[in-house]
Amino acid sequence: MAVLVEMTQNIVAENARVAQDEDEYQKRYDGLVQRYDTAKARYDEVVAAISAKESQSERLANFIKVLKAQDGTISEFDDSLWGGMVEFVTVGRDKAITVAFRNGTEIQA
Repeated sequence: MAVLVEMTQNIVAENARVAQDEDEYQKRYDGLVQRYDTAKARYDEVVAAISAKESQSERLANFIKVLKAQDGTISEFDDSLWGGMVEFVTVGRDKAITVAFRNGTEIQA
């Protein structure tokens, strides 16, 4: 993106110094601006994806930590384990239940 910014600055400076066809200049300028906008949109998408992956990684690390803290087989309901593993539960109007776990898994019942 920095290259596109520099190229845009260069053609603006050239336009200020040298007489040239304004239509040709405008086409070049618009082309660079469009390329910049496309690159910026892609950059923003990648940053958002990285942020989502980092967030998911943190949730998974906490999920694994809770699981490792358990001793042996779980034979009865443990509310702290439930709270550490489940992100939320959704109950629909048709009484369908969806359990969303902190690791991203969803189970419908």
